[in-house]
Amino acid sequence: MKIFGQHDDLAGVDDFVAEIALAKRELRRRLVGTPGPFCGRRFTHPRQPTQFDERGYLVVETCKCTLLSDHDDACVCGHDIERRVYRVDADGREHYATRPRP
Repeated sequence: MKIFGQHDDLAGVDDFVAEIALAKRELRRRLVGTPGPFCGRRFTHPRQPTQFDERGYLVVETCKCTLLSDHDDACVCGHDIERRVYRVDADGREHYATRPRP
């Protein structure tokens, strides 16, 4: 459909936005390995999409947080999985849940 002599095809804009998001995610993944102001907390989460190994066990990923070290909210890894602490024991052990970011 043409409106005022222009096409209403937005596929190019969607592709451009997706490329920017993927480039930012790749940059965060690369910068996590280098020393710097990143949080770097390690956590495990189920692989997305969920996978099982040959023995039937859930396959998990161990990741580092890609956010800056001064964040107060949940940690996020390069797979866009969020880690939220729901309890800290008296000896300092953290109990957390993970979920894909909305």
